[in-house]
Amino acid sequence: MIVTIEREGKKYKVIVPDDADPKTWEYGVVVGPPDFSWLPPHIDARLHNELFNRNIIEYKDVISRVGEIQAALQSSLKIDQQLIIQAYREEAPNA
Repeated sequence: MIVTIEREGKKYKVIVPDDADPKTWEYGVVVGPPDFSWLPPHIDARLHNELFNRNIIEYKDVISRVGEIQAALQSSLKIDQQLIIQAYREEAPNA
């Protein structure tokens, strides 16, 4: 069966035996989303979970829903955008 686990703040779908004890699910075979650790850590986790929440788990999901990848990227970077705007606001002389 496929179940949801969380590792280091990231949600994953994993395959475990039907009779597996939930305590052992963390040892299941990861279905996805894939590893994005080549991204900066704060973006890695946000993008990973955005894709998970949109149920973009496997390659077949990506192929059929390419537009949603862009939406997931935008959503995961939205917090950074707000921080940038805030930084400018704090530096503005008459904000």
